[in-house]
Amino acid sequence: MEFDLEFSKRLIEAANSFGDNKTGENQAARAVLYLSLLSCEISLKALLEQAGFTLKELKKRSHDLNGLLEDICSCELLGTEIGNSKPLPASSLLSKVVIPDTANGTVGALLRDKSKGKSKYPNNIRYGDLVKHFPAAVMLKCASTVQTWAQENIKTIKRKNKA
Repeated sequence: MEFDLEFSKRLIEAANSFGDNKTGENQAARAVLYLSLLSCEISLKALLEQAGFTLKELKKRSHDLNGLLEDICSCELLGTEIGNSKPLPASSLLSKVVIPDTANGTVGALLRDKSKGKSKYPNNIRYGDLVKHFPAAVMLKCASTVQTWAQENIKTIKRKNKA
């Protein structure tokens, strides 16, 4: 496998090593944000690779988190309910709550946000004076949520048959 959930987990651990990043220095917060988004990207690609996407397809997506989420939505989870052989949609990842009681507090809302000027690519966080994104601490929690969901579902995710 090209993409590894263990690497995704290590990125989260590295981001956590920056300590309290809620009010931290700008560059530390930028590092946490970058590592968090990169962890999300690796987790999504590991899931998609396991589901049957080719390396060529995944590399074509580059760092496009929204595109990777679209691909996740084209997958299903097999055998995840006891006594029910009907697959569940992998799009359930998008509804995982990261920030309770918040309208935009789900994985889908945080990773698909289309705010003007906000980067949808993890690598764009590295450049420029001003980073337009959700707070680093929020995205670190999002990365942890995505990674945990990926660990729980990596063995059951499959690409839906192409029509």
